[in-house]
Amino acid sequence: MAVSVFNEKAVMPDDSMVAAALGDANSLWSDLQDHVKSNYPDITGEWKHYGKAAGWTFKLLSKKRNLLFFVPQNDCFRLRFVLGEKAAACAEADSELPDDIKGSIRAATPYAEGRGVDLDITRSEQLDAVKRLLAIKYEN
Repeated sequence: MAVSVFNEKAVMPDDSMVAAALGDANSLWSDLQDHVKSNYPDITGEWKHYGKAAGWTFKLLSKKRNLLFFVPQNDCFRLRFVLGEKAAACAEADSELPDDIKGSIRAATPYAEGRGVDLDITRSEQLDAVKRLLAIKYEN
């Protein structure tokens, strides 16, 4: 997993810390959060510290199922999806997903829990693909 800009275990990030770290990319994170709240009322989020090497990560869950991991970085953020084979196949067949994301899914090593796909988010144009991938993960 990518290293979070927040790695001090004793200090869980809050909204103001995230906004300061993300800079202009904070509006992208806010847009994605608003989308989740509007379209997936059962999704919750929680901060988790995965050790000094990874730092703090915010994960979105549906019940106890992990949907995506948000890793704050300086001036951007990384989203990590772990797609099971059914979700990976649906993503591969989805005409709305860009070819580079499909290529990342194909190239990801398959593990028992699925294929890990990392997306570095820096531009608003990327959010449509992220929202589509979240829908695929949620449904599968």
